[in-house]
Amino acid sequence: MSEDNNTDPVNPNEENVETLDQFEELSKTDAMSGVITEPGETFEAIANGPKNNYWIYPVLIAVVLSLLSSFLFMRDPELSRNTMDKQKAKMSEKFDKDIRDGKMTQEEADNAMESMNPNSPFFKVIGYVGALVGPFIILLLLSVVYLIVLKIMKAEVEFSNILNVVGLALLISSVGSILAILISIMKGNMTGVSPGIFLSEESIGEKAFSFLNKLDVFTVWFYAVIAIGLTKIAKIDMAKSATIVFGLFLVYAVLTSLVF
Repeated sequence: MSEDNNTDPVNPNEENVETLDQFEELSKTDAMSGVITEPGETFEAIANGPKNNYWIYPVLIAVVLSLLSSFLFMRDPELSRNTMDKQKAKMSEKFDKDIRDGKMTQEEADNAMESMNPNSPFFKVIGYVGALVGPFIILLLLSVVYLIVLKIMKAEVEFSNILNVVGLALLISSVGSILAILISIMKGNMTGVSPGIFLSEESIGEKAFSFLNKLDVFTVWFYAVIAIGLTKIAKIDMAKSATIVFGLFLVYAVLTSLVF
């Protein structure tokens, strides 16, 4: 005896189709706005959606803002002079030691010091070239470091998605760099949106001041977004991601501020 069954057969692919529909390909503008307004959902969509190079436009924007920062820095005589005077003092000490050790001559030291003139063409070329390639160097360096660490942790992650995470996050740090230059111009010394804005180098010392300046609000935001992004694209918990990202950042901040 046969029995009619009016129940629709279950499509085994239906659940997968619905899951893919939830993560339609983001437009590049949605990705750039989403990294600021809702980074978790944005990186979730990038991790599960079609492949795309979301990092290109943000890095190009970062280059433009970096060039603008360099232009503003060089156009302000007080800021560029004060910054260069501090660098000259450090280099003079190093050159004096090298001369005593026979590693360079007095003439070579004098020529090197003369090149450290904020109004010289050499200084301007170096400044603009650094601004032009800087965002690309940061993108590649951080992405490679995170890739190595995540692979050591046996995480399944694609390098293109790490580029997307770091590249999109660069929008935040590049905006911070513009604000930092504007604040620095008002103060006459390099600083940023950090604890250093309320202090002076003379009051707490050069190394402590340098370290505090690296704890910029936009820098912390930049790395927090990267930590969120790595959590989504590598499928690791937030505690591990934050430990990786902020651990590496603190090592960098200490080495560049307190050692060198």
